[in-house]
Amino acid sequence: SVSAFAPSITRSNAVQGVSNGAVIASISTALRMSDEVPAEVEAMDGVDSEEEMHNTERPARGSGTAKKHKKPKGKPISELEIGSTIPAKVKTIASYGAFLDIGCDTDALLHISRLSDDFVANVGDVVNAGDEVEVRIVSVDLEKGQVAVTMQSEEKEAENAERVSQKRANARRKDRPQRSGADQEAQRATIQAISDAGFDDSKFVEGEVVSTLDFGAFVRFDSSQVVESAEGEIDGLVHISALTEGRANSVSEFVSVGDKVQVRVRTVDPEGGRVSLSMIGKEAEESSQSRRGGNNGEERKPRAPRSMFNPNEMGASDWAEQLAEFEKTQPAFANRPLVVDLRKK
Repeated sequence: SVSAFAPSITRSNAVQGVSNGAVIASISTALRMSDEVPAEVEAMDGVDSEEEMHNTERPARGSGTAKKHKKPKGKPISELEIGSTIPAKVKTIASYGAFLDIGCDTDALLHISRLSDDFVANVGDVVNAGDEVEVRIVSVDLEKGQVAVTMQSEEKEAENAERVSQKRANARRKDRPQRSGADQEAQRATIQAISDAGFDDSKFVEGEVVSTLDFGAFVRFDSSQVVESAEGEIDGLVHISALTEGRANSVSEFVSVGDKVQVRVRTVDPEGGRVSLSMIGKEAEESSQSRRGGNNGEERKPRAPRSMFNPNEMGASDWAEQLAEFEKTQPAFANRPLVVDLRKK
């Protein structure tokens, strides 16, 4: 029937007859569906037999699964020039910035930190969807398809870049200074020479802070200041506890990279290639250690092992002997079987 091709089609003329399973119908009334007759139905008009119906060439019908490929609108971001100023329109805003239509095949991100030279707490205070603004291209990532723009002045951008660069440099300086294998061997030989010649552990020498960490600072100094026969520069560690006589909450409170400081060599370890330094005088350091130890400078004696119980709670010390004597006065007990004759007599 016609409804097999167009279930929702209305018709005013009924099917005239069916013979041997073949459709012998004529469609004389115009079919209407949304003011347009489907091509599949129109092709069947005037067909008198089922065989002819199958042989009739029908218009191709879309499956509905074909993907629609939209051509990108706008020019490619590869044509953008970093540093150039372009007009843009705000498409949408987020807590971290705004997305702008810059006339390319991808939108640009205007981060909240680049909205103004002044501090911005809320993106909506500066721009909103639909606003037309002028921005400057900061960076273009062709692989990720990302574009970063700014509304800050060039002076402010340069200042921010310098601050970021300085932070990265400081982060690298926080690591312990690395030396090549040859330098490490030379430093180890210099430390060995200082150890063999002997040194005055109360003498202060000048050094330069080359790196800082949470637990101390590394200071580089000329070894000839400690021992005249020694040659070369070596690095030593000033522990945070040796920065000052009082308590040091952080290393940065007292030293920074590049500072010239006065240090003295406390100990050297030629095998490990380590040198322990201090910025506190020897007498002051010993006095401070004795105050912390509370033993008036005398060598601490090892503590006796602590018992789990109080001796007063343990009873008599000769409890074992007393128990043995007590057992002697008690009657002997033997656990033997007892036989009872239950037979009636």
